[in-house]
This record gives sequence, structure tokens and C-alpha cells, in this order.
Amino acid sequence: MLANSISRPRSIYAAKLREFPEFCFSNEAVFQQQGKWRDYFRARIGSAFDDRIIFDVGCADASFLMKIAAKFPATAFVGLDWKCKPLYTGARQIVELGLSNIALIRGRAQDVSRIFGKSELSEAWVFHPEPCNRPAELKNRLIAKSFLIDLHQALANEHSSLQMKTDHAGYFQWVLSLFGLPEPDWFQHTVAGFARFRAKDLMNKNDLPGVSRTVQQCFAVPIYSANYWHDPVALAHSSNKYFADESTVFESRFIKKRRPIYYVEMRKR
Repeated sequence: MLANSISRPRSIYAAKLREFPEFCFSNEAVFQQQGKWRDYFRARIGSAFDDRIIFDVGCADASFLMKIAAKFPATAFVGLDWKCKPLYTGARQIVELGLSNIALIRGRAQDVSRIFGKSELSEAWVFHPEPCNRPAELKNRLIAKSFLIDLHQALANEHSSLQMKTDHAGYFQWVLSLFGLPEPDWFQHTVAGFARFRAKDLMNKNDLPGVSRTVQQCFAVPIYSANYWHDPVALAHSSNKYFADESTVFESRFIKKRRPIYYVEMRKR
């Protein structure tokens, strides 16, 4: 009985993902394309492939990714998530839409250096990462020194970047602190009615990470915004990005509630 419980898959959808071996990778297959992603997508997309690969961390059912991929068929997109069911839902729709420029990975973003080879990525997106806002969970936040160092190696050149959006003010503080950047003054002075600002999300100064010289050497921050969708400068700056004018389903919910979306661009040095 114990042996059977150990061998049983955690989710029936883990097995169902194997229905799409051409573009859906899990377990050890996650690492088999390292250094070969451009060849992989050239075979799938054809001669129109523009050699650009976008990595979307936390893609869920890839609905957002599919909208973008349909608009830019010459660019490749790799979506990653840990949950099998939404990935399976997305995989079925990718087949229905005939999108050959998307691959899906069931894995951990912390393994970015094993998933991608040196200089394989044109851009990475981390939209609404898990807040991990309890004191004991802070060490699990994705945007941290180790992840940024690994991602730096995977990004192609000085035009490559990590784009981050979050609805969590504390996470925004965390990233700014890593780079030694000032946070908005109003973070410490709650303003009634200001975009329904969630003061409870703010972090204690003592819990913020110190400035990382290594991170600063890897990335520059050309722009950041405490209210992306109401910031003309940030919108203009990102107007040439693939995700311009598009929002995730999760993001749209916060926009409707008039809550701010925080944005940081980290460009490879």
C-alpha cells in the first residue's frame, strides 16, 4: 500500500502533460534543450524565426502568453509553471490555435541556469510572483541575488532584460532595496483612497535585503514605477515591449479594483 502511494503521480495532469511531448516538458526533459533552444524553435517555426526567445515565469494556463505569441509568430516564447493542471489546459489550447512558437515547462524558475544555456534568452518576464510575505517565507522570494546571477548568464546581451510586475507593495520594496533605489515617499504615509493602497503589504525596513553590489553589477534599472498603468512615462518606456497594452487575467482584476501595479525593468549590463 505504501509503495503504491509513493509511485502514484501527485496529479493526474502530470501524466496528461505527456500527451504533448513536442512542446511540453517536465521532469528531466526540462533540461534537455539547454543550449539548443534556438535550434528547437527554428525547427518548429521555420526560417521566419527571429532568434528571439522570451521566458515567462509563472505562465499558469499560458492564456496571456498565447495572446502575445499569436501577435508575434516569428518570436519564441517559453512559459514555465509548477502546476500541472493549468499547463495542461494551456497545452490543449496551444494545439487548437496551432501556435508553434510556444513551449511549456513544468518546473522551477530557480533552475534557470539548467534550463537555458549562456545567452539564450532575449527577455524574461516575472509577472506577479508569489509574494512569500511571511517572515519565514522571505528567503523563498524568486527575485533574489542567486536567481538574478543565474538569469544574467542566460540573457543574451545589454539589450536583454528582466521585466517584473507585482501587485504587492512589499515585493516592490524588496526589489528596490536590492538595487539601493528609493521607494515612493507615500509608502510610509498611507494616503486614504490612494489607488486602494494596501498598507499591510509594506515591509518592515529591517526585513528588507541590503544593497547587493553583485546584483548592481549584473543589472541596471532604467525605470521603475509604483503605479504602472497610470504612469505615462513607464507606459511610453515599455511601448515597444511584446506585452505592451496587454495585461494578465490576474493583473486585470487589480486594475479594476483600482489597485496599483508595480513595475521594474532590470536590464543586463
